[in-house]
Amino acid sequence: MSAIAVLTCRQNSHPFEERRMPLNEPMKIGRSVAKVRPTPENGIFDCKVLSRNHALIYYEGGIFYMQDTKSSNGTFVNNQRLSKGSEESLPKEINSGDIIQFGVDVMENKGARGVITHGCIIATLTLYLPDGREAIRSANVIPVNPYSELTLANSNIKSQDLFQIAEYLKVNFKKSHFNWYRIHYKVVSPLKATFRIKQLVRVDKRAQTDCPKGH
Repeated sequence: MSAIAVLTCRQNSHPFEERRMPLNEPMKIGRSVAKVRPTPENGIFDCKVLSRNHALIYYEGGIFYMQDTKSSNGTFVNNQRLSKGSEESLPKEINSGDIIQFGVDVMENKGARGVITHGCIIATLTLYLPDGREAIRSANVIPVNPYSELTLANSNIKSQDLFQIAEYLKVNFKKSHFNWYRIHYKVVSPLKATFRIKQLVRVDKRAQTDCPKGH
């Protein structure tokens, strides 16, 4: 079996059919041309803002990579552009749950009728190792009570949720009317609900284990 990359269309993307791409060799991401058409198993898109040879996605040495191949409108991983326009990027390690964007929205004036938008490709990435397991980002220990043993791996939060929270903070820090109450309501409270430290449960289980039989 080969490693597999799945691109799932997001709501704000130029529409496309889900792609399930085998990575037995580097997979080209690019714009559809006469002899190269989109299929459910390739990285070709009928999208005007992509370059013909836009990017590569590949699997090497147990790691998945994305690389921009001198595209005009850029390749983005979690909203970070990999290289300047028409410059090849260094390979970027990618993980399941990353938000991938190829190109940017292009605005074109069309006479007196106003503006027409050519949308870019925005997708949620899911990666599978050759053995069929999902390539989830390595667990990172969060600095909390050392007895809680809480990590991203055993929490319920998803990487795309963290990305959305980061975007919300970035936008609101730029506003002159920055409001800590709104941040607490939108960000802190949901995080508290997500990262539950179940110390009482562990203490109760330990008490049950230590308790002599018959008591």
